[in-house]
Order: sequence, then C-alpha cells, then structure tokens
Amino acid sequence: MPATAKPSRCFYLCLPMFFIGSEAALAGPSTEAIAKTRAAVAQMTPKDVGSRYGQALGAVEVCTGTKATDNVSELNALYTGPDLQSFTTQAAKIRDAWNRLKLCTIADNPHECKVIVDESCAAAIAEIGPSGTVLPGLLEQIPH
Repeated sequence: MPATAKPSRCFYLCLPMFFIGSEAALAGPSTEAIAKTRAAVAQMTPKDVGSRYGQALGAVEVCTGTKATDNVSELNALYTGPDLQSFTTQAAKIRDAWNRLKLCTIADNPHECKVIVDESCAAAIAEIGPSGTVLPGLLEQIPH
C-alpha cells in the first residue's frame, strides 16, 4: 500500500501569509495574541472557527473596501492534529465558495450576481467585522 503524503504544519501556518500578505504573519502571532484569540473562540468548534477564517479570507478577495486583521492569522495558530484538520478543511470549503462567488455568472440575470455578492459581503461585515455578531474583529473596512 503506497504511503500518503500529508502536508506539514508549516503548510497550514504559512498559508495565511500567502493569502493575506501580512508582515505580521511572517513573524507569527505572539503567545499573548494566541491566548486572547483562544479565549474568543472558546465556545466554538474548530470547524466553526475554520468557517469564519475562510469567510474572512474570501471576503477580502470579493468585498471592495475590506481588509483582514491580524486576528485572522492568529486563528490559524490555535489548533493541532485532528482539530487543525477540521479547521483547515472547513476553511478551504468556505474559501472555495467565496472564490466561486467571485467568478459568478448567471446568464439569465447577471445583476443577480451583484446582489448575491453585496448580500454576502454585508453578512461578512455583520458577522466578523469590527462589531461582528459571531466572531468580531476579523475584518475591517478600509475608508475610501
């Protein structure tokens, strides 16, 4: 039976640096920042946190005027083992959904794509923006 290669932990830790390009992500989150983030997500499963991580990365790509905060990279440092796998798998699913949204084309009604994008972006800001209802502080709006 052939061996299956598994991505290294660096793959999961370095991935957000590629997506958000933050210099802070290069240094890695501090122990204090990780502890604060761990407390903020204490009542959430790794899968739920992965959803919000994927939502933040996707919204930055799709929603005009949004930026990921340093809190996003801190989420990626919370988990190991099966929890990390659950987090990463869910984050990838949500990020893929945002990527499909970015490429949205509806032949019958192209305006419908804009409506879907606008509603998705509004939901992301409401859920993970500065005053978010689910996991606040992952996104910020850039002033025009």
